[in-house]
Amino acid sequence: MKTLFRIALTASALMLAGGAMAAPRTVTLNVENVSCATCAPIVKRVLSRMPGVSQVTVVEDSGMATATVTFDDGKVTPEALTQATTNAGYPSTVKDGKSSS
Repeated sequence: MKTLFRIALTASALMLAGGAMAAPRTVTLNVENVSCATCAPIVKRVLSRMPGVSQVTVVEDSGMATATVTFDDGKVTPEALTQATTNAGYPSTVKDGKSSS
């Protein structure tokens, strides 16, 4: 009986934890001051090190860049992502964001 109770308790905890998981999201950031060959990799590294970020793509074009970031919205916010790039010397704004399916 104790074993059955432990199994039921563990299953309940796992179901609750699964329901509490946040949905992955993708956001596109417009990033400024990306003017040299090392700038885009720095922006990518800064964003990749944020908790909950699973993928980052940075495309540079004429001193600006577009960063596409996939992240867990339970661990990080788009505002935190823009703050991280800004703190690294590359101010950014949210261009668009959507939930992934």
